[in-house]
Amino acid sequence: MKTVNPHINKVNPHIFRGYDLRGIVPDDLNEKTVRLIMKGFVTMLFEKQIKEVVVGRDNRNSSEEIEKYVIDELLKNGVDVYSIGKSLSQIVYWSQYHFLSKACIMVTASHNPKDYNGFKLGRSFSDTLESEEIKKLRSYVEKGNFKKYDRQAQFVKKDIFEDYKNDLLKRVTIDKKFKVVVEGSNTYSGEFVSQILEDTGCSVIRQNCEPNGNFPLGTPDPTENDVLERLSKRVLKEKADLGFTYDADGDRVGIVDDKGQSIWNDNLVSIFAQDVLYYEPGGTIVYNTLCSKQTADVIRSSGGNPLMWLTGHSFIKAKLKQEKAAFGGELSGHMFFVDNFYGHDDGAFASLRLLQYLSRTNQTLSETVAKMPKYVSSPEIKFGCADEIKFDFIKTKITKEFKNLFGKTASYIDIDGIRADTKDEMVIIRASQNGPYLTVKFEGKTQKKYNDLKKKIKAILKKYKEVDFSSGVNKDALD
Repeated sequence: MKTVNPHINKVNPHIFRGYDLRGIVPDDLNEKTVRLIMKGFVTMLFEKQIKEVVVGRDNRNSSEEIEKYVIDELLKNGVDVYSIGKSLSQIVYWSQYHFLSKACIMVTASHNPKDYNGFKLGRSFSDTLESEEIKKLRSYVEKGNFKKYDRQAQFVKKDIFEDYKNDLLKRVTIDKKFKVVVEGSNTYSGEFVSQILEDTGCSVIRQNCEPNGNFPLGTPDPTENDVLERLSKRVLKEKADLGFTYDADGDRVGIVDDKGQSIWNDNLVSIFAQDVLYYEPGGTIVYNTLCSKQTADVIRSSGGNPLMWLTGHSFIKAKLKQEKAAFGGELSGHMFFVDNFYGHDDGAFASLRLLQYLSRTNQTLSETVAKMPKYVSSPEIKFGCADEIKFDFIKTKITKEFKNLFGKTASYIDIDGIRADTKDEMVIIRASQNGPYLTVKFEGKTQKKYNDLKKKIKAILKKYKEVDFSSGVNKDALD
């Protein structure tokens, strides 16, 4: 072991987020900063005596070059590398079991715009670093208190997609031959998941599944209305049973039903909860604070134990382990199966499990959704808000506004922004961990309650110059 002399390194602190690292290339992420981050990560691996890492990348234009810096720095610091090349986050997680490697690195910025990149870093099976570990990594990077191994590192390059695909397929039974549309948004997700679905016997219509790191159709975010509308049109045109879309690293899913309707992912959490509780009665289902009131309603009516928790894939995964839960899901499309899977988020496996459920229950997706409790819900709306102020803005101003608006008629949850629930309404505003913006979601039991709540929320947000209405996602949902 060698220790490098302490010094101060200048790295944009805002790249260190709640559960991963994301920044602009090359301003925030370049050869120098990537190598510093890898030295810090090796130091964290040294703490657990981990000497090998699985590395994969998404199809952003900068990912291959960043991956080269990552691999080179790991090898220089005595860490073995299993390189799987072009990949998805869940394939990287799965590869940990394949190679028996506790650590992993996925080069990705998920659904961020094309000029971003970043890392999902893990030093435990199926887990990625979360808040306190990210803070520790940042400290190591900035102070330069690095450690390395005195050993000759080994490099192994292997394509494991076939092994991964076969493992997924053996875990599901799909008796019906579905016709599905896959909207790839020019990511590797479209390429990989289409192959998996075809091997189940599905008739797959591929749309925009040719990888293009410029993302010519816009940000590959499966919660964006533009993406879902593009998918909906093709589902209706092809008279398909349903449609799937994914983000750039494949761990999140978006769904359109047989009638071309976008199915918000909290509805999907409710469906999966019913499925999992069919096999594991009384199980705990973890879901994030952005999910509909419907989610808890369905979990309880299905005999399960609902548990609301922090938004973020790392936080949900950690809570699943802590509670020995059966399943977890988020509005953003991260789905975590523990019953017969590894507990990490995998958009492809979530797609297979949905098809298995529809096959087992002999229902269409629209029929399934129609049977669940109804709320008129907004999509996940995002507005710009500077990283430096967003958390404090929620805590000091928005929380006060909510309590003035609802008073004692609501219950409040402040573990992740501020959420207010009345008998017939819900609204949450939180600061994103992934970028300089606020996330807003609301719902009402009736269209009138929804419309009234929308006006009130818009009036609150318009009062503050901290909210940038010129940037964001699904902004027209508040009009």
